[in-house]
Amino acid sequence: MTLKNLKTQDLQELIQEQLKLFIIENGLKSGDPFPSENELAEKLGISRTAIREALKRLETLGIIEVRPGVGRFIREFNFEAILNGLPYNLEMDIKNFQEVLEVRFCLESWFIAKDINKFTKENITELKEILKKLEFQVVNNFEEKELVETHSQFHCTLYKNSDNHLLINLIKIFSTIQRNLTLLHRYKTKDRSLFIRQHKLLLEAIEKRNPRLAQKRLREHFTEAINWAESHKGEKFSK
Repeated sequence: MTLKNLKTQDLQELIQEQLKLFIIENGLKSGDPFPSENELAEKLGISRTAIREALKRLETLGIIEVRPGVGRFIREFNFEAILNGLPYNLEMDIKNFQEVLEVRFCLESWFIAKDINKFTKENITELKEILKKLEFQVVNNFEEKELVETHSQFHCTLYKNSDNHLLINLIKIFSTIQRNLTLLHRYKTKDRSLFIRQHKLLLEAIEKRNPRLAQKRLREHFTEAINWAESHKGEKFSK
């Protein structure tokens, strides 16, 4: 492939797209070396500074990686970079929060039913211990952000036997967004006692190996947040 000489205002975006095409059209795969800044600058007909900035963005996207003293290489594909940046790249408005919440509910509902028979006695015991910690925090009026962290731990543990790391990472992302909302003093759990009760009922459904009941309990658990998002449509998150 011959890289095009770019002479437009939106240079950075175009450089990145050309570099992505270079990877695809040359069949580069994880572990393959990437051309040097000098080589790329010469082929594109632009400065090394512009090239360096574009390469940094590709690093952020998880497409290439730098090996100190060696050079740049194609990175093995993974969701890590995308997932880590997602909570901060989303525009802070209710619509995005609502969409993320709906995706989370649908994923959890599907996985809880699919893997209902994978729960062991040890899993149930671990979940009960986390729930006990959550209840302690509620009773002792811990800050909302601490509840969010323990709540995230509970939900991640629910799916530890699903062998799906993407799902776990997504739950963590959703929790980060919720924590951001809490810090902005926009959203927090209204009825904490009901919140704990809903999790206990969910655990009971899991112990009974009843997928439909477990999905029902999850839906009840998510109802408050979903209704809140629906009633605040169109609003921006602001301090």
